Amino acid sequence: MSTEQIYQEFLRSTGICTDTRREADGSLFFALRGDQYDGNRFVEDALNKGCRLAITEREDLEESARVVVVPSVLEQLQKLAHYHRMQVAPRLVAITGSNGKTTTKELMAAVLSSGYSLIATRGNLNNHIGVPLTLLTLNREEVAVVEMGANHPGEIAELARIAAPDVGLITNVGKAHLEGFGSLHGVLDAKGELYSYLAAHGGRAIIDGGDQMLIRKAEELGVESEVIAPGGDLPVAIRLVRQTPFLEAEMVLGDEVYPISTKLVGAYNLQNILLAAGTGLYFGISGGAIAGAISGYLPENQRSQMIEGGRNSVVLDSYNANPSSMREAIDGLLTYATSPTMIILGDMAELGDASEQEHRELVQWIGTLNVGRVLLTGPNFYEVCESSDNRSVFRGRSELETFLRKEKPEGYHILLKGSRVMELERLKPLLID
Repeated sequence: MSTEQIYQEFLRSTGICTDTRREADGSLFFALRGDQYDGNRFVEDALNKGCRLAITEREDLEESARVVVVPSVLEQLQKLAHYHRMQVAPRLVAITGSNGKTTTKELMAAVLSSGYSLIATRGNLNNHIGVPLTLLTLNREEVAVVEMGANHPGEIAELARIAAPDVGLITNVGKAHLEGFGSLHGVLDAKGELYSYLAAHGGRAIIDGGDQMLIRKAEELGVESEVIAPGGDLPVAIRLVRQTPFLEAEMVLGDEVYPISTKLVGAYNLQNILLAAGTGLYFGISGGAIAGAISGYLPENQRSQMIEGGRNSVVLDSYNANPSSMREAIDGLLTYATSPTMIILGDMAELGDASEQEHRELVQWIGTLNVGRVLLTGPNFYEVCESSDNRSVFRGRSELETFLRKEKPEGYHILLKGSRVMELERLKPLLID
């Protein structure tokens, strides 16, 4: 069965299913294979639960009206997603970068939805499976905002090929996923794959005018660019007014000034706001609508999320961490928070050979700051530092949980940040209840 034939079945289906524990009746079941699972084992279950079509790699199943055997289920899912994207043909914005991808995506979606019917990546479905699944939820929307994540060279190029963006945006380039990219230059080259796709297909890049590294990369790769800067292609600027702790800012658009009151914590979010505002301007959204959409955005995704508890005030930022985002988040806390302050940090993952040095340098930098209490957890932090008067180091999260149950800290402004693998959000009840 060809991709075009599978697509006709998709149009008659109830959607895509990759897990038979969820609703499968009337769906197209894709038996995806991963490191910890193999959907091919559940084809019979999907058929029994009423899936319209099962796409599998199992050659022991006789191909029938409800079973399609393919060499690669993942590749077939990606082909179907690309085909669907090209049929419904929304204007598609792709977002990648080291920091701020998801917050920028959500702010941008809020801004653009004030003028267009829109769909955006849900949660963090930004990889080789998540991007196709997002595309397959398109239903004649005018605009799609698609987040793209990667930890190895070539991944952004592949995701761009599948999603076929018209507009692309790289938030920034920092020390993230060094294990796969090797160096900061490697990160830049990998993220720049989005610019390469746009250059080859007549797309446009939206760039923060203050980021000379990305401006030079865009020029090198020959992509047509829209630069966000006063006097630039998209003449908008964001000025910080105060942090209380939430960011209050002004958006300057030509001679007009628009106040913005957010529920975001940390001045590093000003760039995310700028990128969303600039993209809104590119799409013809008015200044008032842009400011209103950003002011109305409420973070609920473990990123810059302020939680006022009975005992402490907590900034929950536990979805991702790398050396640059760690420093930005700590700086953000210390900019507005009064004493006493506490930072609780988990290991930074996927730093490869640079891991020991980056953890050690972060600890040394923290030692120069005026922080009331520092709690560090994870094997990497445990390896590079020891406990001291105001610093406690734990081998793992369970040891830290035991400590918090005993100590019951109270009255602190707390930053809780670490890589996803650390699952630091589990500490939240021990800090706020």
